[in-house]
Amino acid sequence: MKKLVKLAVPLIISQLVAQLMVLSDVWMMAQISVTTLAAGGLAASVYGFIFILVHSVIGSSANLLAIACGEQGRGGENEREIRKIIKGSLLLSVLVSLALLPLFYNLEVLFVLAGQDGAIITVAMQYLDTLKWAMLPTLLLLVARSFAVAFAAGKSVLWITVISVLLNIVLSYLLAFHFHLGVSGIGAGTAIAAFITAAGYLFWLFTRPAFSRYRPWRLWSEYRLATTLPLIKIGSAVALATLTEYSLISGAALMAGTLGAVSLAIHQIALQILSFSWNIAFGIAQATSMEVGQQFGAGQGKAEIKKTSVNGLVLATVISAVIGIAFILYPNGLTALFASEQDVLFEELVLILPTVILVTACCLVVDAWQLMALNILRGLKIVTVPALLTAVGYCLAGLPAAWLLMANFQLAGIWAGIGLGLALTGILLLFQLQVSMKKLAG
Repeated sequence: MKKLVKLAVPLIISQLVAQLMVLSDVWMMAQISVTTLAAGGLAASVYGFIFILVHSVIGSSANLLAIACGEQGRGGENEREIRKIIKGSLLLSVLVSLALLPLFYNLEVLFVLAGQDGAIITVAMQYLDTLKWAMLPTLLLLVARSFAVAFAAGKSVLWITVISVLLNIVLSYLLAFHFHLGVSGIGAGTAIAAFITAAGYLFWLFTRPAFSRYRPWRLWSEYRLATTLPLIKIGSAVALATLTEYSLISGAALMAGTLGAVSLAIHQIALQILSFSWNIAFGIAQATSMEVGQQFGAGQGKAEIKKTSVNGLVLATVISAVIGIAFILYPNGLTALFASEQDVLFEELVLILPTVILVTACCLVVDAWQLMALNILRGLKIVTVPALLTAVGYCLAGLPAAWLLMANFQLAGIWAGIGLGLALTGILLLFQLQVSMKKLAG
């Protein structure tokens, strides 16, 4: 447990610091108006949906690197294999970012088909027009982070995250309010900060003496399309699992949008709660997955892998439960943080918010379960069956439940459906993890 906590703490802090960047953007949107908060939140949900799919593929490099690190630890000569993983990840990041540009230019059509209000669509597209340029540098930074965590340089991930967030907050605020660019300035600040930190961190990391032999700017002949194939193979299944989860979240956002600006704004606030808890659980899940991957690559037995997995699950469950209880007991603090009393929609927001927060808080533990089980299974290179199980939980249970419950319970019903989907998925994945553990040797 001590080793896991030591690895998880900088990752958790970096996730929370990164969440501060999201919260600062939401706060800046709220200072403009509730309508801007609703529109910016909708745009961020759609961008996040696209990004997380790509993140799932590129981020799979972390599991491949952890396994390679474990193999190296037992005498494996795989320096070239590690370079191939790094370069394949960087090349795929560039190719995917270029391929996504046409999609970003045509997202307005999606909003119209989804029945969103015209005023909200206009503001949402202003935000996306600048935010889309953050895609490539963020993916490049992800590759560098994955390498750093796999090779025991996790503390540097924390520091680069802090620098990135501070840059984002300062630049976004200046562009949005000092230069009067509004929501476009918030997106531009995020993109500029991402470019600066990605370039700086890649240079710093791969000029360290311990890692200089993996420098991605040497041996250019190793950049081949074939190097992306192992990443695509494992990442496609991971992306499918992520697609089903974000189908649930983004589908719920579109449902909330049909209930009006206030419901959509509250939905964004509720998402911040889920994201806050998710980021902590993800830090633990990532640390657990990396340790499991290294143990798996090093050929360690079932007992050690099971111990690491159980420790991670217990830690994530306890922390998520504490966070949920805190939000249930003190829901009004969110009102003060995300809403202005001068806004004409303030009273309606205050009336609806507590009930939605109560339902949202109840989702946190089951969300941690599904996240932990997924990441542990990825550390064992088991990705196909978990992807299918998430499709069952999210798409066949969560989304239909949210749609049906919305009719009688409005936004609270939508979040009850989300909770049902997360709970079923978590239970199915934990069962799959138990089955997979029994098959391990040793």
